[in-house]
Amino acid sequence: MRRLVVIAVLALLASPLAAQDNPFKLPKNKVNAIQVSYAYAGDMQGTGERDISKDKFVTHENTTSKFFGKTTSTDSWTLFTSDYTYSADLTKKTGVKRPNVLPYMEKAYDNLDGASKRRLHQNMQDMAQMITRAFGTQALTAGEKGETKTFAGEKCQEHSFAGFSVCSMEDAPAIPLHLQGNLLCVDFEETATSVKKGEPPASEFEPPPGITFQSDPNMASPDSLARGFVTYLASQQLADSLAKAKAEMAKQAPASNASSAEKPRELTPEEKAQQRAACEKLKNFDLGKTMADAGKSVVKEALNEAAQEKEAEAKNSAKNKIKGLFKKPHL
Repeated sequence: MRRLVVIAVLALLASPLAAQDNPFKLPKNKVNAIQVSYAYAGDMQGTGERDISKDKFVTHENTTSKFFGKTTSTDSWTLFTSDYTYSADLTKKTGVKRPNVLPYMEKAYDNLDGASKRRLHQNMQDMAQMITRAFGTQALTAGEKGETKTFAGEKCQEHSFAGFSVCSMEDAPAIPLHLQGNLLCVDFEETATSVKKGEPPASEFEPPPGITFQSDPNMASPDSLARGFVTYLASQQLADSLAKAKAEMAKQAPASNASSAEKPRELTPEEKAQQRAACEKLKNFDLGKTMADAGKSVVKEALNEAAQEKEAEAKNSAKNKIKGLFKKPHL
């Protein structure tokens, strides 16, 4: 299973990007060329690498994950440029080419008026708070600063959100040295194991052999898509929807928590243990096997019923024959 999209969204919210005036503008790196290797732990095991050269970077992830009783291995390669994103599944030998929408979103944000910009930030903050409450985590402001840590010999600034933490490299804020969190019973951790400053080999940015990249038909008009998305994030409609949802959540919250609606209580050790046990059952729950077993059970019961009916019919037939033998003869 490839890294969950939701995890990527949460990582974005937890990063310094969300704290900037324009949340879609990538921070400038002091280091223009670098290679970083990663190790994955938790429910996704494996390794990865990220190579950056000026205005492009490439990632390669080779991972194995387990959820719903199914183990999935993924070998993926992704190249980001200022204009396009190229994603390839190296196992299936398939590839997709998409426009890089981030510059369009950056431009769309800059074109908003002051009130809309403020509303966009407020809406993003409200969404962050609702997610923290929905998943029962401690409420954290998107991009809240944490400690300064060191991974692979490089310092990074930690930011937290909804139980996720992202430690971004000091000299290159766009590069995470550590990412950790839990979502929907999935534990995820990415840790930098080595950092090499300097220009990566040109071969790292060459498309994998045997891959034909097909254009994504859903991304034919990236400008209008980005403009529509950013406009929606800044809309009063979204603000009203979030306000209504927050009010509904407040009604459903226990009275004892009414005074701390914005900050859910911390789970007790017993509750955490129960939650963890439930997660482990969920991760090891084999949906396919359960459905197959259920199907076999239904068929087995049907066959048993048919056999019993046939046996009953046979017995009745035998009884009738025996009764026929003892019938009185007609005079």
